[in-house]
Parts: sequence; C-alpha cells; structure tokens
Amino acid sequence: MSLLSPAEGWYYKKVSKDEKMWMLIALTLCIMLFVWMVLWHVYGKQNPSSITYKTSTVEFAQLAEAYTKQNMIGVDNGIPVVRPQPNTDVFVMAEMWRWSPILVLQINQSYKMHISSKDVVHGLSIQPVNMNFQVYPTYDYLLEFKPTEAGEYRIICNEFCGIGHHTMIGKIVVIEKEEDLKKYGYENFKKAPAAIKTTTNQPVSEADKILLGEQVFTLKGCGACHKTDGTVLIGPSWKGLYGKQEKVKENGETITVKVDDDYIKESIQNPSKKITAGFEKTPMPVIPMTDEDIDNLIAYIKSLKN
Repeated sequence: MSLLSPAEGWYYKKVSKDEKMWMLIALTLCIMLFVWMVLWHVYGKQNPSSITYKTSTVEFAQLAEAYTKQNMIGVDNGIPVVRPQPNTDVFVMAEMWRWSPILVLQINQSYKMHISSKDVVHGLSIQPVNMNFQVYPTYDYLLEFKPTEAGEYRIICNEFCGIGHHTMIGKIVVIEKEEDLKKYGYENFKKAPAAIKTTTNQPVSEADKILLGEQVFTLKGCGACHKTDGTVLIGPSWKGLYGKQEKVKENGETITVKVDDDYIKESIQNPSKKITAGFEKTPMPVIPMTDEDIDNLIAYIKSLKN
C-alpha cells in the first residue's frame, strides 16, 4: 500500500511499452504453466494415485505384519527385509522413527504399494528419483508403480516427526538378476520363523524362542529406539540389559530396579510407569503384544549378553 494517495486521473493514463511487455510475458508464462500442469496430470509418469482407503492404525499394522511374515527373507540392521512376488500388494509402515520393511523388488515388474502411518504424519520421499508423498495415519494410500532401473533407493521422511526424525531412513532395493542380492549382503539371509506350533509333548526350544523373539523385535519396530550392539540410539541398548541394575524414575522419584522378566513385561504393557533415567524425554509408546510375544522377546533379550 502506498503512503501517499495516487494522483487524480492516474487510472486513465496510458501504460508504457515496457510495462505492457512484462505483462504480456507474465500472462504467457501463466498460460504455459497452466497447460503444462494439465498435460503433466494426464500424461505424467509420477502422478500420485488417487486411490485411498480408510483404515485404522491397528488394522493396517496387522496387515503389514502379516505381509512381512509371509514375504520376509531376513533382517538388515533391525529392519525386516521382504521380497514380494511381482504384481502383488506391498505394505510399507511409517512409524517413529523408521520405515518398515525394506523392499527387494524386481526390475520392470509392477507392484501396488500400500502406505500408512502408525502414529503421526510422515513424508515419504524416494531418493534419488525425488518422488514425494504425504503419509497419514488411518489412511491407506495406494501407489501403483514399476521400477525401471536397478539399484538402491532411500526412503527419507521429509515431514518433521520428532526427536528421531533424522534417523528415519528406509530402503528399496531393485534387482535385475539373482546375483544382484550379493551386492547388498542378502544372498545368505536366513528366513525367520513365521510361527512354531507347540503341543504338550513338543515344547518350544530356547533357541526357537530366541528366533521368534528376534522376529518380534523386528516386526514390532523395537529397533527404531533400541539397539542390540551396545550403542545407544534414542532408547537404552538391550545388549547386556537382562539382569542389570537399572535406575528408573517412578512417580518423580529415582529408584533402582533389576531387569528381570517381570520388569520387562511391565515396561511393555505400562511403559510410562517406570522410565529409565536419562530417557525421560523419549517416552516409549504402548505396543500391543500377546503374552507369547512377550515371552519370546524376553528370551531374545536374555540372549543379548555382553
């Protein structure tokens, strides 16, 4: 807004030639961009899909977990690695602070990727192809795509989602032939057990419980906060944790507890009751687990000795 009122009659003055030229250039660019937007929407190869399903975080988590169990070929740094069949549905779950699972896809094959969030809004950015999509909880967003170049692609979260946002990096591996798995160390993966049936006469061995517990650790996303190699991420490491005397805060007071079966079970079912000292700002979410899941997870934690 001008500080002074314009002179009377300014509206009827002729526009100078240079002003007319810039107005014409601006109008031409606007028309070109409008036409280009329409053409890109109709003929573009990276248009976001308009197919979206209403879901719940619990329902999508169950679908993603069942899909991962069915197609899992191994674990890469705490994240399950799956290799789905071409022309099938692929499920990717976003949660603080990881993308799961890692996808191993075949070049020039079509897939239907279902994406949703377990907690807050995330941003899915596939690099280096620069594909960007918003990921919302309670929505199943369907992307139909066909990878045309082999290689490793990173999934970056470009929507700030909390203290561990910078660690939220996923992976898509596109292979051309079976030998390509060696490039990523995936050729000798041991498939984790999807389930072990038990009977009265055949109890689950401790070794099997450890394998199942590792699978729970992977599928439930425990690795997003807890490491198993002794390093600290945004939660305490699980290596050498069992049997340790740990300082925790309960009702504002610092006390010492022994990490045993009861403490681990309580930490899973009621994580806000006793919070490990030093990690008060990164509260653990409530993760639904069966008693069997918890027992197997405890067996896995016991196996992580110093």
